[in-house]
Amino acid sequence: MKTILLPKTCRRLAATMWLLLLVAMLSPALAQSRMERSGVTLYWGLVPAAVVADKHALAELHGGPPKGGGQVHHLVVALYDSATGRRIEDAVVRAQLSEAGIVDEPPKYLLPMKVNDQASYGQVFGVAKEGPYRFRVWVRLPQRTDEIEFAVQAWSPHRNER
Repeated sequence: MKTILLPKTCRRLAATMWLLLLVAMLSPALAQSRMERSGVTLYWGLVPAAVVADKHALAELHGGPPKGGGQVHHLVVALYDSATGRRIEDAVVRAQLSEAGIVDEPPKYLLPMKVNDQASYGQVFGVAKEGPYRFRVWVRLPQRTDEIEFAVQAWSPHRNER
């Protein structure tokens, strides 16, 4: 059997896609998507914190569970340069959760983290309802003065359990 080696960029993109596919297979209600804006491609996933807690203690993950309680979810973002396919590892990423009928909390920073040894960004959010959730995600790149805003909409991975 002959082994085929892919370029490093293809391997990284394949690893990210594999992770998102794996997350999607854990539950049909899990959200994931790809968006492109202003030369940046954003892959995102919303995962129940219980799934993440299998590998990381929730108390140690991004400062611990949200103080407001509710269902806890982990928002994960991976960023790529759309033109080159290069993984972006030096961005500053923030996200704000909006739920219908609930006052929005201030945006939170998505902290740099490694997923399969690849740079990603993540944060835990507590939600009160089963959705839909709207996240405003802002990405600031070091070489740019403006922020790139993405609008993400998702449903609770737990909504079928209620």
